[in-house]
Amino acid sequence: MQLRPHQTEALHMLKSSLGKGNKRPMIQAPTGAGKTVLGQAIVKGCLAKGNRIIFCVPAISLIDQTVESFWKAGIRDIGVIQANHELTNPAMPVQVASIQTLLKRSIPLADVVLIDEAHRWYKFYERWFELWDNVPFVGLSATPWTKGLGKHYDDLIIAATTQDLIDEGYLSDFRVYAPSHPDLS
Repeated sequence: MQLRPHQTEALHMLKSSLGKGNKRPMIQAPTGAGKTVLGQAIVKGCLAKGNRIIFCVPAISLIDQTVESFWKAGIRDIGVIQANHELTNPAMPVQVASIQTLLKRSIPLADVVLIDEAHRWYKFYERWFELWDNVPFVGLSATPWTKGLGKHYDDLIIAATTQDLIDEGYLSDFRVYAPSHPDLS
C-alpha cells in the first residue's frame, strides 16, 4: 500500500526521534489517518533490518484484526501471544500480543515494541519500560492525553491533525448540530 504524505512524514519524524536517542516516542494520528498502515510500515522497516517486533494491543478482539491487516500488507512471519491462539509461535519475528496475556506470560525478546491504543495505560507498561530500558517502545494513539503519559513517553510525533486530513481530502468536512438552549433539567 502506498503511504500518504503525512504517514511518510510521520515515519521520518519517528526515525529522527529515535536517532536523537529517544526510546519512547508517541505517534498521534487522528481516526482516519491510517495508524494501522503506519504500524505496518514500521513493522516492515523493522523486519528489513532483521529486528524482532512485538505489536501489543489492549483488547483480545484486536488480535485477529491486527493479524489480518498485517497479512494483507504482506507481513506473514507472525506469531500470536494470546491464550491458545492457532498462530502461537514464539519463533516468529513479529509477535502480535494482547496486554492481558502478556501480564501472565514471559515475554519473548524483541528489538522494538509497538503499543497500539497507547492512551490506554496499564501499570504493567511502566514495569515493562523499566525492564527493557534499551528497547524502543513506540506508542500509537489518536488521543494520547491520558494523565501521566508524558512521564513515560519522551517525544510526541503529530502525524496529522483532523483539519490536515480534511484539507488534504482524506476526511470529509463536517457540520455540528446542537440545540441552542439544551434542557439541562
